[in-house]
Amino acid sequence: MSHTTVICHFEPLDTWFFREARPHGSVGNSELGSQFPPPVRTLLGALRTAIGDAWFARHGGDWRGLADNSALQAQIGLGDDLEPLRASGPFLTLNGQRLYPAPANLMVQTEGGHAHYFLLGLGDVVHCDLGRVRLPAFPKQVPGVASLKGSKPASGWLTQDAMQRLLDGQVPRVGDLIPNHALFDEEPRLGIGRDNARRSVQEGLLYQTRHLRLRPGVGVELHLHGLPDASLLPSRTTLRLGGEGRQAALCTSLGATTNLPTASARIAPGARFVLYHLTPSVCAAELPAGIPAGFVRGHHEGADCWEGQLAGQRLRILSVACARPLREGGWDLARHEARAVQSLLAPGSVLYAQHLGEQALPGTDFSALADATGRGQLLAGVL
Repeated sequence: MSHTTVICHFEPLDTWFFREARPHGSVGNSELGSQFPPPVRTLLGALRTAIGDAWFARHGGDWRGLADNSALQAQIGLGDDLEPLRASGPFLTLNGQRLYPAPANLMVQTEGGHAHYFLLGLGDVVHCDLGRVRLPAFPKQVPGVASLKGSKPASGWLTQDAMQRLLDGQVPRVGDLIPNHALFDEEPRLGIGRDNARRSVQEGLLYQTRHLRLRPGVGVELHLHGLPDASLLPSRTTLRLGGEGRQAALCTSLGATTNLPTASARIAPGARFVLYHLTPSVCAAELPAGIPAGFVRGHHEGADCWEGQLAGQRLRILSVACARPLREGGWDLARHEARAVQSLLAPGSVLYAQHLGEQALPGTDFSALADATGRGQLLAGVL
């Protein structure tokens, strides 16, 4: 048996739908959108099902005996316990090249028909509803731009080269930011509730959803670590994925590492730097959005801050730039009930941090921070 990394690449055979956490009957709700990239639990569920089906084909049995099947549990875990599996991602890919979410500190100003990118820095101390804090702020000047008035957050996806430049404190080049509409289209759908017992429809149960149709060459990649018997996942197969069980093509290959970009310079003691969230992260209870669990409020240079340990390193969080949190729920197949909805920090969120340790750090120290589901994966970059 081996414990190599299995690179799992998903591509749709039709549209995909990964339902957001709101219920169809919520007040003021007329249409449910789709999360994208899909929740990691959805991808892991499809992979664990494929592994289990292959195991049953070899050894006999079925899913009804999973609770007492220690041999299969040793391959895929049980319920929310993934042991021995771990995941990295999910990542969006275009023609086999990995893409990264545009970070919340990347801004764009269009002037003279050209897009000019710049990064938010740390502003002066201000007093607001968060206390006395430093907020992300515009630089005083951007070369080639007369005025920053009207600038807006850059949205879309960065190429590998652009992410590498960002970690080194440089802005993307023109063409390095890929907009959502170049990767997928949204398709509104209208459905009706069914009464299977009467083979008819249920009156008044119309619903609307918004599916995603990916462009050719666009897919989703998940790295699966720790699978004892990688032969249980075929190199090519099809499986059901997401809402309505839409078909997806799965291609797998064996790899060694995730090959994430890393900043060229190490993080010196006392240096300020930035942490970019590649995957969603669980929001810590009773802490402001973006502040990691276990951090406590402190005070530094006239501003409130948060101090604690991340990846075994002492840090001071000076500020956060983040988008609207994700809300993720889902359905628990084992218990036949809805999962509790939880708030997640969106990919692309940025932490402005200061290194409080005594030794210089490589940026890779934080990329391995993710939990078993891949949540909380970070990249460290120059500020």
